[in-house]
Amino acid sequence: MSATQVREKKPFDQEKSEAFAEKILGLTNGAALSLMMSIGHRTGLFDTLSKSEPSTSSDLAQAAGLNERYVREWLGAMVTGGIMDYEPNNATYSLPAEHSAWLTREASPNNLAVTTQFVSMLGSVEDEIIACFSKWRRRSVFILSAISRSDG
Repeated sequence: MSATQVREKKPFDQEKSEAFAEKILGLTNGAALSLMMSIGHRTGLFDTLSKSEPSTSSDLAQAAGLNERYVREWLGAMVTGGIMDYEPNNATYSLPAEHSAWLTREASPNNLAVTTQFVSMLGSVEDEIIACFSKWRRRSVFILSAISRSDG
């Protein structure tokens, strides 16, 4: 088929369309959760939680030396994403040991929280990557140097 030929149109499949939209929304939610997990890694919140009894947002913020309002918002994202547990009777949060085994510095080399930084790293060089796509803006971009952050 040449570029000038018209492709035969298939009937619109509403179920397939909705499944695709759900997939994209899932990817978007996963990327947002990944960014929040990166914050938990970089601020040491996962490490602090893994060594703590169930804690309120205030207790956790104090133990980590962080702003309580932001810690509380982060905790909400972690609970919504199924990363952490929340006990509403005493307003405490906890990181299950099964999750801690994959999200703390002590878990290295299995610390998957480190890899969550890739989303923000790639986002930080998105404009440079897009510029490389333009045939009028051919240039070398050393992406690895731009995303060399290592908070292991």
